[in-house]
Amino acid sequence: MEGKRATELAGKRRLWQERLDEWKASGLTQAGYCRQHNLDTRNFQYWKKKMEPKTGASATLVEVPAGILSRSLSSSHQLCLVVDGRYRIEIPPGFDAYTLGQLIRVLDRR
Repeated sequence: MEGKRATELAGKRRLWQERLDEWKASGLTQAGYCRQHNLDTRNFQYWKKKMEPKTGASATLVEVPAGILSRSLSSSHQLCLVVDGRYRIEIPPGFDAYTLGQLIRVLDRR
């Protein structure tokens, strides 16, 4: 019985990997792809998360001396945040941290 279950799970993994690869190549949003293929978005998100490679830490801490940061923020310079090499967010001095957090959460869902 366990052999059958393992075979079924392997089949589901192959199917969802194909779907995820197709979605990435399609240029559609997750919701758009799910609508087009009549898939449940929660199920899609579950498998997307399940199939993501386990790479350990997803963020790198870069220490910036406080003097450099305060000089940079007090001038007209912007901070630049690059997310997964896919998104570049330029952050002006006096930015709203809450809004930036929301933006990062939205991008993280893609």
